[in-house]
Amino acid sequence: EDGNVVMGPQGVPVEEDYAKFYFHWNKGHFLIEAKDFTYRRMNSSADEVSDYDKLVAFVGSFPTNLLEDSEGNPLVDEHGRQ
Repeated sequence: EDGNVVMGPQGVPVEEDYAKFYFHWNKGHFLIEAKDFTYRRMNSSADEVSDYDKLVAFVGSFPTNLLEDSEGNPLVDEHGRQ
């Protein structure tokens, strides 16, 4: 949970097994409105707001992933933006 490796009695890292999650789209998924997937910050608990802020900070720490061609030249759109 905290990122530390847990060692078993034989000195081997303990790994957790996770069940496979099969997800299949159906028509019902497309009928759900976008508003059903958004939440107002003011309607969230203090813990939810804190967790969201941590997630935003974490994702913000990722390096920018810019696309390049096979020669290393940046790929841009029709307006010259990467």
